[in-house]
Amino acid sequence: MDQIFESHFGGQNDNGGEVEGYCPKCRADTQHIVVESYGGKVSKAQCAVCGDSHNYKPPREREEPPPGATPPKQAKSDKKLDWLDGMNTYDLDKAVRYSPSARLSLHQVVVHPTFGVGFVSDIPGEQKVEVLFRNNTARVLIHARGASEEELAGEAVPAEEVRHLLGLELGPTPDEIAAERERKQREEEEARRRELEERRMAAEREREEAKRRQEEERKRREEERERKRKEREAERERKRKEREEERERKRREREEERERKRKEREAEKERRRQEAARKREAERKRKEKEREKARREREREAERKRKEKEREKARKEREREAERKRKEKEREKA
Repeated sequence: MDQIFESHFGGQNDNGGEVEGYCPKCRADTQHIVVESYGGKVSKAQCAVCGDSHNYKPPREREEPPPGATPPKQAKSDKKLDWLDGMNTYDLDKAVRYSPSARLSLHQVVVHPTFGVGFVSDIPGEQKVEVLFRNNTARVLIHARGASEEELAGEAVPAEEVRHLLGLELGPTPDEIAAERERKQREEEEARRRELEERRMAAEREREEAKRRQEEERKRREEERERKRKEREAERERKRKEREEERERKRREREEERERKRKEREAEKERRRQEAARKREAERKRKEKEREKARREREREAERKRKEKEREKARKEREREAERKRKEKEREKA
């Protein structure tokens, strides 16, 4: 919550002075922080309510009520309390965080993100309230712009948080400041004494640490020499084993190569023998097929010749029969 008042209560405001003007975003006359000005004329300002930066526009002219008209009902107290009395008088449990949407009531405590903690001191018109902040600074703010009951109710601020913020604004009393100064002096003296003692102890620890480091360094060098000696011996043993393993590996490779070639030769002989057997068997079957084919050819040729002889014999028989019948007819005619 300290960040709420950082820009307003942490020192002078770098954004310049304050001026009343019209905010197009709030659509109302609000307090503005001057951003740019030339020759006393404000050219750019930032709305203190919504934070919108825009070209400065003067406040709209307020219409005077016609003669005899009844002005809007305003809730005013007979006497306005100053800011500190109001903070001690009004109920902190009903505090609300300022928002243009929230509806504020007279004497209600308000927590503004820029101006700090204040209370509603007056209600000058519809949707406008006058809020009194620290140093009795009165600011006219808009309110009751919410569209729902939840927005109009606003965000409640716990009383403990309000008291904490008021403590930040009010600051300590002179007695508290003197007591705090004495406490800080005692703490500084105690801190210096502790620092001297810590330096002495640190120096002693440093000497002990230096001795310990020297002893550790001596042991480390001895261990390093022993480690390197063992590493050299292990490296020699490893290389010897690698040479033996390499010789054994090459010997096994040569034996495996000879065995592989022997098996390849035997496999090649077996393959050739099987190939020759297959060729002989194929040649035998081919010759058998040829002999069978020739036999069948001879049988078909003999059958063909026999049938030709039978046909020739039948033809001659028919011719003789025909000749005999022709001669008989000739004899009958004669």
